[in-house]
Amino acid sequence: IVSAAGGVGRSTLTASLATLLTQRKIAVLALDFDPQNLLSTLLGSDEISLGGLLPDFLTKKEFGKSALINSNEVACLPFGRANEASLATFEQHLRTESEWLKKCIAQIDYPPGAFLIMDTPRLPSPYARQAMVAADLVLAVLAPDTRSLALMPAVEAALARCAPGRQPIYVMNGLDSTRTLQSDLLAQFRSVLQMRLSPYPIHRDEAVPRAVANYANLQGLSPDSLVAHDLN
Repeated sequence: IVSAAGGVGRSTLTASLATLLTQRKIAVLALDFDPQNLLSTLLGSDEISLGGLLPDFLTKKEFGKSALINSNEVACLPFGRANEASLATFEQHLRTESEWLKKCIAQIDYPPGAFLIMDTPRLPSPYARQAMVAADLVLAVLAPDTRSLALMPAVEAALARCAPGRQPIYVMNGLDSTRTLQSDLLAQFRSVLQMRLSPYPIHRDEAVPRAVANYANLQGLSPDSLVAHDLN
């Protein structure tokens, strides 16, 4: 899950999709490939994880062994906490080994039909590039604003470099359909992207920040909300 603009809801979308798939009895690993290290919190943890992917890399621990399972049975591999020097070392490794993440993921023993959903920082970043190289599907998140429209070519260019010939699926997140400008922008995105834009925009809904603030599952807290309907 990627975007070229910040603040469009990549992490929240990752957590929501992972939870929904788990509720449908599909095995899921949510991978936090973002140094902000917030995904486990969005999945209901009341504290930021110290352990995770980066500390495991530094200590040469087997990839994936620090995954956590929350009360909703969603498995999450946190990024983990590290200092600037450790981050610099890791990022240099990612730039040198362009398929590092892809190779690590290939070693995971998944049950049949399992999903791996990856959260990333906004483009350009070595993390998003690694994720796009490893992914079977790239979901690019858009906000209903001119910034996302202007930055859309950056997503296309990044994917062309990482996975030539592959196209992302775009999804609009945080749509307020009562605002004419946002509805007009959605129509413009549909005109440009056509079948590459998901027909299901995710609407802006106060249920999302309420769920985050309460460390709660959105579907459990507000099952009848508009955003729950969109995500389903």
